[in-house]
Amino acid sequence: MKIFLFVALSASILFGCNTSKPVASNDQVISVMHGTNFGHCRGYCRKELIFTEKQVNYVESSVDSDRNPAKKESFDISAARWKSILDKIDWNSFKGLEESYGCPDCADGGSEYIEITTSNGTKRVTIEFNKEASQLEPLLSELRAQRKELLKSE
Repeated sequence: MKIFLFVALSASILFGCNTSKPVASNDQVISVMHGTNFGHCRGYCRKELIFTEKQVNYVESSVDSDRNPAKKESFDISAARWKSILDKIDWNSFKGLEESYGCPDCADGGSEYIEITTSNGTKRVTIEFNKEASQLEPLLSELRAQRKELLKSE
């Protein structure tokens, strides 16, 4: 029994310092994107936060890129912020979700999405803007909270 405890403790110490969380046997999370989109708006209709281990990139874009060129801003990300996101990812559940739920952007109600890119591919799930989506919890709440904190004006 003592050997088992020693091995378990050693393994947790060894692997506990890894900042990139394995989400499946060979997958590593590369980025997590949280975005919103309104298909029939004028101006900056798409807003995305792309979280990576080292930084967060914020992009606002428009259908009319001549009048409204893309706006980009970058933020440093703390290891704690990145870990907080990774801790909310249940990859086995996420990769099994449908591509969309409800009627995203119907009657220009907007859409919201989460896209996770791993070392083995990308999966995006889209929902109606600002609606509850139990299938995406607790990740959706975490991303919304981080969005609000980073973009205090939104």
